[in-house]
Amino acid sequence: MSLKAFLKSKKFLFHLSLAVVVVVVLLYLTMLLIKVYTHHGKTMTVPDFIGLTESEVKIVVKENRLRYNIIDSVFVPDAIPGTIIAQHPEFGYHVKQRRNIYLTISAISPEKVILPFIVDVSLREAKSRLENAGLRLGQIKQRPSEFINLVLEKSLHGEPLPDDTLLIKGTAVDLVVGIGLSNEVTEIPNVLSLTIDEARDLLFAVELNTGAMIYDNSFVTAEDSLFARVWKQDPENSSSKLVGLGTSIDLWLTNDQEKIDLANEINY
Repeated sequence: MSLKAFLKSKKFLFHLSLAVVVVVVLLYLTMLLIKVYTHHGKTMTVPDFIGLTESEVKIVVKENRLRYNIIDSVFVPDAIPGTIIAQHPEFGYHVKQRRNIYLTISAISPEKVILPFIVDVSLREAKSRLENAGLRLGQIKQRPSEFINLVLEKSLHGEPLPDDTLLIKGTAVDLVVGIGLSNEVTEIPNVLSLTIDEARDLLFAVELNTGAMIYDNSFVTAEDSLFARVWKQDPENSSSKLVGLGTSIDLWLTNDQEKIDLANEINY
């Protein structure tokens, strides 16, 4: 039988018609199943999750045939820790079943960030570094200095802040910045044999700044610096030599007892 004759035969036409019917039925059943699965045309109101704990959220989503994802955790002082503070879609929206509800939960403790290095840089640079770290610029105090708008010190509530301190995100850090040298002059105090903090306090009292701090080879561990004392300073103490307010005094530091004893002798 030729191909042309076969295509015109009743057997071929029967099987072709049967195949078309099967395809149409399968398409109809597929669309029907999709409609049932997606609840076409059926919606429900999104419940209010604000103030619920995660365990309570699980009960509500199960009852309403929904799903949920906690996408963020934010510390809010007035919120109860571990409760929902935001949701999307919001309460009252109409959604289909099995829809994901995205939730934000109140953190149990505030997020902390590392204080960046902001001393000996410009005020503008310090502000940028603080903001990039999630902190804020607090009060700005001015003090005579050899450099204008250079950050001299950083503090929080009047207390000095060491580098790499962990602070609550959003904390405002206070800065002391230079305003240039003053026309007024002062004597250079003798800070030999003093600790770093004692030397800084004495210099600050006469409106002078701490310059470079040079550690000798007597320091082995980071903890050794806690006991450091000044054994040399530049410029040296002199009642006959006056310097402008804001001048920086370089300090040489040691844990070597012989150097400390020598500094004591000079001091007294």
